[in-house]
Amino acid sequence: MASQYPPIGSKWKERDLRIDRTIEVVRYDVTKHRVRIVCLETDRLTWAKVERFDGKSGGYALVIAKKSPAEAGLKVRAPVRRLDRG
Repeated sequence: MASQYPPIGSKWKERDLRIDRTIEVVRYDVTKHRVRIVCLETDRLTWAKVERFDGKSGGYALVIAKKSPAEAGLKVRAPVRRLDRG
């Protein structure tokens, strides 16, 4: 089964009970099958294997998924057009 890349901007919690760490996905390296992450507590950039983003022990559990306004249920309005009076 192929692992799926986590959404960029999503936040994940370390499942290891010895560590209290929250990370955010920054970018991908698809050639090496790695995910660039930043630790929100220490601001440290590191790489993680894609397989760790499964919510299981030894990996990361999803805390907040990055969604577009439409996916989050917010109404997306068109910009207001102003009439030129003159």
